[in-house]
Amino acid sequence: MVYCFYTQGVRMRVVGVIAEYNPLHNGHIYHLERAKALSNADFCIVVLSGNFVQRGEAACMDKYTRAGWAVKAGADLVLELPSVYAVASAERFALGGVRTLLSAGVVTDLAFGCEATDVETLYRLCEVLVSEPPSFRSALHRHLSMGKSYPRARYDALADIGVPEDMLLALTQPNNILAIEYLRALGTYAPEIRPVPVTRIGGGYHTETLTGTYSSASAIRKALLSGDESVLDAMPSFVGGAMLYDPQFPIRPEAVGPLVLYAIRSMSAKSLAELPDVSEGFENILARAARKCETLDAFYESVKSKRFTLARCRRIGLCAMLGITNEQVHSTVRDNRSEYLKVLAMASGARSLLSEIAKRPHAPLILRNADIPACPAILQRNLTTDAFSTDVLAIATQNEMHRDSEGPLIL
Repeated sequence: MVYCFYTQGVRMRVVGVIAEYNPLHNGHIYHLERAKALSNADFCIVVLSGNFVQRGEAACMDKYTRAGWAVKAGADLVLELPSVYAVASAERFALGGVRTLLSAGVVTDLAFGCEATDVETLYRLCEVLVSEPPSFRSALHRHLSMGKSYPRARYDALADIGVPEDMLLALTQPNNILAIEYLRALGTYAPEIRPVPVTRIGGGYHTETLTGTYSSASAIRKALLSGDESVLDAMPSFVGGAMLYDPQFPIRPEAVGPLVLYAIRSMSAKSLAELPDVSEGFENILARAARKCETLDAFYESVKSKRFTLARCRRIGLCAMLGITNEQVHSTVRDNRSEYLKVLAMASGARSLLSEIAKRPHAPLILRNADIPACPAILQRNLTTDAFSTDVLAIATQNEMHRDSEGPLIL
């Protein structure tokens, strides 16, 4: 249940945003502004991926730096999306974000980006996927048995049962895919939170060429790594300057490569089978490739396939490095008491919001290490994983960075 939050007799609206900010750019600023305007929100809470992101790589900057960006861009409070949700497919990523926002007890709206201009298309797709008619389940099983990845098999199964072309097209666009998962998670866990779609502007999600003020994150990351100064047009100044001119940033995707490869090589096939998303004997392929490949890129090139996509393989590698197991993920997802509110950063004017959240009975509010021992075992395990991710990133990059033991940033 979402409790009403009143100040001087007026009900407050709190909009939630689930993000990675890898890096934060002008499109994200636009999204935050539209989110607050469309929801008429008094406060904005961002649930942010930690040091490692959904594409299966290290984020371009550590989680505290990116959380600070979010506050400067207009967020009032930034909570960490636990690693077990952040390094995951769209379904689990969305589930974790929605459950974290719900656990705050004050969120009234969830704003998310999408490519669809006709939002009704997303609702229709969500309805089919939630209801799972027998014809769809049968077609999905048939396509999965052909060795296809789940997204491809799902698309083909929907086509087989006669889903219209406009709905199929919507399912090929990354932000729409996440939007559908947000709608599904809201319907299951938080029907009282109102969805607020924000239509994406600027360059396409996968576009790797800068398109001016509103360029894609993919294009921005590529330009930053090459030192292209025109990328500054696509980011706020408080992000672009450090990212382009500080030699220790951005963190390169290959920075943790040796640690990931070491982790996989040190595991037996039986241990690899216990990692999330490993199935159908894939652990044996991983074990053989790890022994013969000298670089992580060569390893991923060797093991990826139609069924096990590059992104999925990268996430498996990160889970091996961080020690995330299938049992840990399942325990977290199954237990409705497994959520926690780890504060990464907050605006100095958000103390009233934090005070309201602290009054709610939903989930532990984690501001400092002293708050952790009172938490249930599954929370302590996940918090340890989150903190370990910071230590791993610091070792891999040899950078000094804000540690979890130091508490949140207050800006």
